[in-house]
Amino acid sequence: MSVEPRAGRIITTICCAEVLSMTAFSGFAALLPVLAPEFGLNNSQAGLISGTVLGGYMAGVPFLGSLTDRVDARRVYAAAALFATLGALGFAFWVSGFWSALLCQILIGFGLAGTYIPGMKALTDRIEGPWQSRGAAIYGAVFGVGTAGSLILCGAIAGAFDWRQAFVVAAVGPLLAATAIVLGLRPSKPQPAARRALLDFRPVLRNTAVRPYLFATSAHSWELHGTRAWLVAFFTFAVGLRDNVEHIPGGIALTAALVLLVGPLASVTGNELALRFGRARVMTIGAAGSALLSCAFGFMASLPWIGLLLYAVVHMYLVGIDAGTLTAGLVTSAEPAHRGATMALFSMLGFGAGFISPAVFGAVLDLAGGRGNALAWGLAFISLGVVALLGVIPARMLAKRVENAA
Repeated sequence: MSVEPRAGRIITTICCAEVLSMTAFSGFAALLPVLAPEFGLNNSQAGLISGTVLGGYMAGVPFLGSLTDRVDARRVYAAAALFATLGALGFAFWVSGFWSALLCQILIGFGLAGTYIPGMKALTDRIEGPWQSRGAAIYGAVFGVGTAGSLILCGAIAGAFDWRQAFVVAAVGPLLAATAIVLGLRPSKPQPAARRALLDFRPVLRNTAVRPYLFATSAHSWELHGTRAWLVAFFTFAVGLRDNVEHIPGGIALTAALVLLVGPLASVTGNELALRFGRARVMTIGAAGSALLSCAFGFMASLPWIGLLLYAVVHMYLVGIDAGTLTAGLVTSAEPAHRGATMALFSMLGFGAGFISPAVFGAVLDLAGGRGNALAWGLAFISLGVVALLGVIPARMLAKRVENAA
């Protein structure tokens, strides 16, 4: 499977920019065990702040994603990167409690809204043929690399210096990403389409081919972002149960980041499996398998450390296996003239679920006994698994659609 040189250069440029644009994205999640007591936050408040980065994303993506159907995505990308930088600098020099942290998370999320979907639009506008689908899957998978990279960066800088310095360093990434996109890609004029209101998603919803992917991403993202937001805190709880803490290798944030890096691998391999065995089958396996493991995950804290990590790795692989499938399926099913709006709606639904799930997770923790209670962790992870299992429904919808078309 050889890569056409032009496609390879474009994919590499945009994916590297994606990782740089996300350096502040996981900052709060990485430092939650430190920031929650410093700001006097309960678990519900900490979960809400973690999820609010996706709330800011939701606020921006309907407008910024749809705007790429009218103007070159490079311009949207560069402007939005400034918001992510401002959010990170706000954490570094201003944040002191719940409301200020919430506002800066919104800014980081709004910046992501103007880089993630415009970045995918920039990629799919410049590549045709089989590598358009593969490029979209790779790009979607690299989101997990950006998430893990942010955890590693912020955790390492905070460990060496302090948490405010971590956000100073994270603020540089979005600026570098914007520079790479503006200088590394040629201008591209969007394909002309029938005139419609900027936030009119009716043409997207009329396309029945994309509906299963729209429904499926909500269930998938509920589980994925809930796990990402709370994994460091869960590992912190698990480490606290052990007497030989000093013999556990690696920092907790680094360990969580390495587990999360399984997601991108799963996403890319999942898309390749879907091309061979069918998207509906891969989506069903991913939704059902990850949901079942989620429902037991919180009860595994007392496993031997290596056993807990292996369980987390298998779980993250099943969570991520349908991510590339969903993204690539949506891109290939979208009408080219409405591709930006289609990706915006897809992303808004997915990240909307990801905005809510960390807060629900935190609320379950509070109601069931707090971060020091093993049963509370078990019930909180069940809140992820039961929603993830709903992803089987759109997978079956897609299978029926394929059967009817045969």
